[in-house]
Amino acid sequence: MPPLVALKCKSGELSALRDLEKDSAPRVRFVVELLDSVTLGGDVFRDLIKAALHVTDLGRTLWIDTTWLTPASPLAQQPGGAFEFLEGRIESALPETYGLFVPEFPGLVPVVAATASDDELRRVRLLVEHRDRDVAIRVHHPQTADLDLPGRIRRIMRLTGARPGHVHAIVDSGFLETAEARRIEAAAKSTTVAQDLLGPATVTVLAGSIPAKRETYATTERLRSEVSLWNGVRQEGQEAGYGDYGVAHPVPPAGGSQARTPNPYLCYTVPRKTVILRRKLESDDARAEMFSDLVDELVERADFAGSGYSWGDHELARCRRLGGRTAASVPRWVSMATSHHLEHVARRSEADL
Repeated sequence: MPPLVALKCKSGELSALRDLEKDSAPRVRFVVELLDSVTLGGDVFRDLIKAALHVTDLGRTLWIDTTWLTPASPLAQQPGGAFEFLEGRIESALPETYGLFVPEFPGLVPVVAATASDDELRRVRLLVEHRDRDVAIRVHHPQTADLDLPGRIRRIMRLTGARPGHVHAIVDSGFLETAEARRIEAAAKSTTVAQDLLGPATVTVLAGSIPAKRETYATTERLRSEVSLWNGVRQEGQEAGYGDYGVAHPVPPAGGSQARTPNPYLCYTVPRKTVILRRKLESDDARAEMFSDLVDELVERADFAGSGYSWGDHELARCRRLGGRTAASVPRWVSMATSHHLEHVARRSEADL
């Protein structure tokens, strides 16, 4: 089954999604996690609608997750909830793109927590009744002992009215420093339960190994523990799909975006590892110049995929000191790295993921 990448609803990630090529799209699925920082009518909100339309144009449906929304979110405060509001905005924008030939499939697939309230699930049911669609269940922290997963899955299927075979599961282990045996065992158990109850629908093991903070200015290689977790679950006999968090830490920073732009950095995905490059800014350094210095190092590495690999790799190559392009902001750095990551998981085989 296609790999799944969970992306935060931020401008850098959404920009990379909008630039995904048509031949890569069938080989990867996308979950966009909504954040309280998304304001109605703001740039990120408009980018989200554009990304949903682009994914539709590629023949897929964007999965939308409300895990990180609080009651203070402008999206959560909409009558009918975030899913219904976004569905309406996407549907109203479709004629501008397709004219009379609007696609029949829905604007989004709702992703609900295994612990979702009855009210949340009834709202999802209205979406399913409005237009038949898949539903995804997100099982957070599968190692939690008191989670009655079979009962929760049956309840979600009953209250949402989703058809058997069209309810998917995401077994989310969150941040992984290493793929410990207990984490593999917990994910494998939850995967078994979900597969037994959901039948032909997909079950994906999701995790991420990008640290919350960058601690060094030396270029480092970090094992992608999410790949080890996925392989460990499969070795337990489960045919689970692979999922990760792209080039971001699984948990968004408290309070939204950072107050200041950090030192230039880049997380570059290679088989089974992430190359993390970073530069320290001195008082008289220009951020774009330091990022160009960082890119110069990257493109000289044997594991650089080449400028023709993805939109992001093309832009990175142009950000070299003599490349004619500069980048001085976090969204630009994240966009290029995410674009490369999406292409990586779309193209790579299981053996060199």
